[in-house]
Amino acid sequence: MEQNPSFLKLMSVALLIVGVALVAGHRSGNPLELMQKLSTPRCGEQEVLPPEALLVLDFVRQHRISSIALSKPVSADRFLTQPITESIYPSLVLERGAVYVSYAGEPLPEGCKPVRGAGRISIAACR
Repeated sequence: MEQNPSFLKLMSVALLIVGVALVAGHRSGNPLELMQKLSTPRCGEQEVLPPEALLVLDFVRQHRISSIALSKPVSADRFLTQPITESIYPSLVLERGAVYVSYAGEPLPEGCKPVRGAGRISIAACR
């Protein structure tokens, strides 16, 4: 019996989606609950983002910051810079932003005052 190749591809994709939903939704046992969670705004942030990126994201949201600047050492850490940049969108990472994000031990630029820090990250407000 010969099958249409596009039908086989469609069935394979459908089975893959069902399989992923079943495996990922295993804890709750309900794939529909998983699909609802995946369509919820801000879902997965706590599970995916590093604590430092969550700190910056929380600060940007609370204070409605439109732009931030990253120190050179933070900018050099792509595993921290990328999640920060992605998570704060539509806010931008600029050379001179309203907020300066650095590692805790770094000196702050002129005109910046520390406003929040946790762990290894420090956030400063700049004029």
